[in-house]
Amino acid sequence: MRNPCRQSGWLLRGGLVARGGIVGWVVGVGLGVASLSAVTAQPPMPATTAMPEPPVVDRKSPVPADAPDRPARERFAIPNSDRHLFTAIEDFKPVASEADNALEYLAWCEFLLHAKQFSATELEEAGLRTLYAIDLIKPLRGVYRKQLIRFDGRLTSLRRLEAPQFLTDVSEVYEARFVPLGESPLTPVSIVFLDLPEALAAVRDRHFRDWMPADAWIQAAGYFFKTMAVPGHSGDILVPLLAGRSITPLADEPVAPGDDPTRIDKNKKIFSFIRDKLKIANRPQLNDFTTPWEEAAAYDRVLLHAARFSADELEKYAQTGIRYADLFLDSSAPGYRLDLIKFEGRLISLRRFETGPEVQAAGISHYYEGWLIPADEYGGYPLCIVFTEPLEGLQPSGRVNQWVTFAGYYFKKLRYESAEIDPDNPERRLDKYAPLLIGKRPIARRDPNHTSPFTWGTFLNTTVLVAAVLIVAGGGLAWWYRRGDRQVKEAMTHARNRNPFENPVSPSADWQ
Repeated sequence: MRNPCRQSGWLLRGGLVARGGIVGWVVGVGLGVASLSAVTAQPPMPATTAMPEPPVVDRKSPVPADAPDRPARERFAIPNSDRHLFTAIEDFKPVASEADNALEYLAWCEFLLHAKQFSATELEEAGLRTLYAIDLIKPLRGVYRKQLIRFDGRLTSLRRLEAPQFLTDVSEVYEARFVPLGESPLTPVSIVFLDLPEALAAVRDRHFRDWMPADAWIQAAGYFFKTMAVPGHSGDILVPLLAGRSITPLADEPVAPGDDPTRIDKNKKIFSFIRDKLKIANRPQLNDFTTPWEEAAAYDRVLLHAARFSADELEKYAQTGIRYADLFLDSSAPGYRLDLIKFEGRLISLRRFETGPEVQAAGISHYYEGWLIPADEYGGYPLCIVFTEPLEGLQPSGRVNQWVTFAGYYFKKLRYESAEIDPDNPERRLDKYAPLLIGKRPIARRDPNHTSPFTWGTFLNTTVLVAAVLIVAGGGLAWWYRRGDRQVKEAMTHARNRNPFENPVSPSADWQ
């Protein structure tokens, strides 16, 4: 079978030669005349002097920007990635057959053959970890095509597929569908790979293309090929497709390296789009490629990350001692951005809102927005806190009064519309700014300004009540004693006036 890419390359090269023949002949004659005139105008060169050789260009970086625990990425890069072959890849479609799109078919085969050169461990160590799945869906996805990318996530299904005929030494390949850690089920990822882990060997008992349900944590690294449109329960969903060597099952949910499992990776590309002093933009649909989406997507992913932990866990690892002014006046980049910080204060407002489709798909139907006055701060300077779990005993209907502690990830300095009237425009309210933190739930605490319920009024009322009870009780006892005394006196008087010889008692039978 001929390589259509090679064939088209020869045709293209032949066309260029045919078109450029006359022009090349004219240019050649011109250069020859110019060279001849230059030679005649210069003195003859001595026979012993040799022409200098052109210098060799050093293409290696003297100081590569590599981390000690990360291999050089150049080793894993797909060679000559700017070839015309890769421009034929079309998103939002299945991987094309050779008959439908020969160049895309050959590009896919090359991706798999390139991944075959390395072990799964090597690819996982070198894979780019700064992306969410949504980065491979939106228009920026073209920047990451052919990049080696790693995800950790939850495996949801698995199947085996017939290998392309171009891969003569491979009989079957496998496709794993998984939801990356911290992502929504509406943004899954597929990876096609060559080596099946033994823990997933049951898929070999299935027919080709028959999905097997699965539920396991995995690591997966592969080269981003394209984004496919895949039928879902309520319309198509967009699924990035990777080509790799294998996947690695994990014993448990992966956690951040180090001593803090709640730490959020600040290096994720999407967090670079967070902008201070602006409201949170509306969430566009996943297939909306025109509306700005980056900050709203970052907001949802912090919400999903915080929802993975309990409120007590977040407070355990949160920083303390940071004041309102530290966040409000912070002008460094990124400063406290995405740090987990704990505050204590009075919750004065609470409302509930519906989450977007991506967060709802993760099982979170509502989020709560509260306004918190930190301890020892003026009432006009609140924090905005957002969380996903309701606070027991408080209705999200507006004004509340509850002393709480709250641990959340500092997201940005939020612009919001306050209750104050704008002095320059009485018809509108004044815009203000407040730090925005995203967490799981506030925890109710004892109010340090809590007053005793036994106030003077309460004491007076209690005293009157006790006195009334004593008076009633004393009156009852006096009546009871007087009644008893009267009965005794009557009995004594009757006994004193009775004739002792009246109605003598009959003698007992024993006396007879």
